[in-house]
Amino acid sequence: MKLAYHDGQDIELEFDEKKHYYTVEGRYAPSVTTILDSIAKPALLPWAASEGAKWFVANCESFEQAELSKEEMAKGIRGAYRSRSRGALDVGMAVHRWCEGAILWKLGKGDIPPMPDGEEAQNSINAFREWVKENDVEWLTVEEKVYHRGHKYAGTVDATAIINEEYCVIDFKTSGAIYAPYYLQCAAYAKAIEDMRGKEVDKAYILRFDKKTGKFETGVSTEIYENFLGFLGFLDGYNRLKELENRK
Repeated sequence: MKLAYHDGQDIELEFDEKKHYYTVEGRYAPSVTTILDSIAKPALLPWAASEGAKWFVANCESFEQAELSKEEMAKGIRGAYRSRSRGALDVGMAVHRWCEGAILWKLGKGDIPPMPDGEEAQNSINAFREWVKENDVEWLTVEEKVYHRGHKYAGTVDATAIINEEYCVIDFKTSGAIYAPYYLQCAAYAKAIEDMRGKEVDKAYILRFDKKTGKFETGVSTEIYENFLGFLGFLDGYNRLKELENRK
C-alpha cells in the first residue's frame, strides 16, 4: 500500500498479516507492538500457574479413576493457560472487529455490523457505544497503517478522531487493566501520524473494554512527547539486539 505524507512524499509499505511483518521498499520495519514486546510481563507467570492449578483440580477425579495418565495430566496442566488465552482472544477480536466495522459505517464505508454472540463481547460493545454517546466524536480513520520515516518503525493505529475538539489517536484494549506500556504504544502511533499528516496530536486515548463484565475504562494522556522518548529507548534496545543477533 502507498502511504502519502504531508510534504508530498509517498512510501510503499507492505504488510504480511499472517507473520505480522512490515517492509518498506523491501526492508524490514519493526512494528510498535513487536518493539514493546521486550517489556517483561510479570503478571503472566502467576496467571499461567493459576490456570494450570485450576485444570489439575478439575481433572483430579479423572486421574484417580485412571481415565487420564500422568503424561496427559502433565500436558493438560502445561497447556491450560492456552485454552483460556484463546477464549479471551476470541472475545477481544469480536469486540475489535465490531468497533472497526461501526467506525467504517460512520465513515460511510460499509454497513452497520451485527452484534456478535456472547454476553462478554456484547457487554464490551455496549460500553463502547455509551462512551461515544457521552463524547463529541468525529471519526477520521480506522485500522490505518503508519510508518515513521525518521525512526523507521511501522504499525496499525486502531482509530483517529476529533474528540471534544481535540485531535486524538485511539487504541482499543480488552485486557485486564490499562498497563503503562500502552501509553508508549499510543505515543509511537501519534508521532507516526504527525510525521504523515504534519499535524500535532493532542491526546492519546486507550479504550479498554472488560471482556468479562463489559466495564469500560478510559486512559487518556497528553504526555505524548515524554512517552515517545520512553518508546525510543525500547526501539534503540530492540535495534541493538537485532544487530548482535545478526552477527551470529
